[in-house]
Amino acid sequence: MKKVFFIILSFSLLVQGVLAQETEKWKIEDLIDEILKKIENYYSSEEIIPEDQILRQKEMQKQLEKIRKQLEILRKQKEYMDPEKFQEEMEKIHKETIEIQKTTQELLGALKEKTKPRMPVSPTFIFKGDTEIRENDFIEGDIFVQDGNLVIYGRINGNILVENGDVIIKSGAEVNGDIYTTNGEVIISEGAKFTGQIYRNFHSMAEIDKATSYSRKKHRIEIRYKQFYEEQPGFDNFYFEFERVSGFKVGLIFPRRFANIIYKPISVYGYGGYATKSHRWIFSAGIDRALINSGDPISSGFLLILGGKFFSTIGTKDEWLISPNANTISALVWNYDYRDYFKHEGFDIYFDIYIGSKFPLGIQNIKLNYSNANYASETTKYIKYFGWNKKRPFRENPPVYEGNLKSLSLTYETGSFKLIESFRKSGIGVFFSFEKELQNFNYKIFTAEFKVRMNLSKYDNFGLRFKIASSDKILPKQKSFEIGGFGTLYAFPYKSFEGNKMMLANFEYILKNPIEIFDLVNFFIFFDAGYINTIEDKITAGFKIKNINEIKSDFGFGFGTESMKTRIYFAWRTDKKMPPVIVVRLSNPF
Repeated sequence: MKKVFFIILSFSLLVQGVLAQETEKWKIEDLIDEILKKIENYYSSEEIIPEDQILRQKEMQKQLEKIRKQLEILRKQKEYMDPEKFQEEMEKIHKETIEIQKTTQELLGALKEKTKPRMPVSPTFIFKGDTEIRENDFIEGDIFVQDGNLVIYGRINGNILVENGDVIIKSGAEVNGDIYTTNGEVIISEGAKFTGQIYRNFHSMAEIDKATSYSRKKHRIEIRYKQFYEEQPGFDNFYFEFERVSGFKVGLIFPRRFANIIYKPISVYGYGGYATKSHRWIFSAGIDRALINSGDPISSGFLLILGGKFFSTIGTKDEWLISPNANTISALVWNYDYRDYFKHEGFDIYFDIYIGSKFPLGIQNIKLNYSNANYASETTKYIKYFGWNKKRPFRENPPVYEGNLKSLSLTYETGSFKLIESFRKSGIGVFFSFEKELQNFNYKIFTAEFKVRMNLSKYDNFGLRFKIASSDKILPKQKSFEIGGFGTLYAFPYKSFEGNKMMLANFEYILKNPIEIFDLVNFFIFFDAGYINTIEDKITAGFKIKNINEIKSDFGFGFGTESMKTRIYFAWRTDKKMPPVIVVRLSNPF
């Protein structure tokens, strides 16, 4: 009987030991889960977390995952191990876990006790798009940059918040303040001086603070490639436009998005709608396929796209003069439609290359395009919507060459000029194009455009556009060059000069709020000069100016809103004495 009792007692003690060891194991695993959950909450909280604390917590996460793996190995090797050795290893692991728990609690306690740092609600300087603080610039105050990189060569005494962009501090630069970023990196070069703290994933002022990292990267890509988008009529996915040929055009639009091209094998875009006055459906449908997609699309990527589109729509060659939405407002309110139109049906096939290297001017775009299109004339349909326009009919829409044109074109574009949203920014834009007609006219067209906007100080800005275009043949109307009036020579009649050789220069100097009582109004002066010739000769010929009067020019002054997108011009011709021409503009001049 005693023998049986001792057997039962021994078995009971053994079971209790095993259960104790298993219980101890599960206690450790529960403790690990608890600590990991606290760390996860630590990351997802709305607190602003210093970078050094984030690194320490990440290291603890790694250690805990390592301990979890050790527990799993011990569990598998338990039956082959000496019980005392097994217990010793379990106690060691438990001790390590407790130490990590203490360290985590200390960090969390310090974070709760520390006052949460915040950026000012209204920073002293607010910029949109890529921004550069030059070598001799000194800024006293806080800076907020939205949707662009901040590159610092000079000195800043104040905090920095950059949303959807990087902060890049170059050698020799100095920043005395904290840096807050949302969806961006902080890059500090050797030789730069930085005396503050870095806070990543700052949410208080971010427009997309609830977005996933994937969506945030897509957002940055869209901002980066924005300069290559064509301006679309309407807003979001609603297609809306008014012009004197088709009346109202209403429908749906799905703009071309580079994030879709990069992240999806095939991307489609286009629009479709109904033209109320010409009583016809219009559409344009395109498809893109990324053949090569390598590197980071925001900074150093290489993207090769094969694409095509087919269309049956109302076309225009005047996109460079005015945006579609600004033209819609102008046509509706003042009966000034600054675009000419034609029926446009056919298809394009293209190779599109984007090189996001460390090129000083930004992303480079090279496009090879084959076009096969049919053209036909459209006539003006006078539409009266407002009583004050009874005596101001629309211009007649000019006829065009009716028939088929097949052409091959090569374009190159780079620069950050289109990313500038405010006159207080600097940027450069470069564009080259060569087009060869392959059938009826056999013409060649070369176009080059250079644009620069230079921030002279916090209070004044200089802008310049120089454009030259030339053809070796007399061009059909839909391809010819026209200057005069809105967007080119403001004091002259609209499109009063036409030819196949053109030069155009536009200068402007903007002074920020010269009169204190008009705080939101800026003053500017401008000068325009243009030259047109018609001659069948080599592309390089036809630009010899025999008389200075062959150059048409004007000058004047005006006022604009703070962003300078809305302006009023007072323009005088230089060749004769005439009253000033007054022009209202609702979009950037170039």
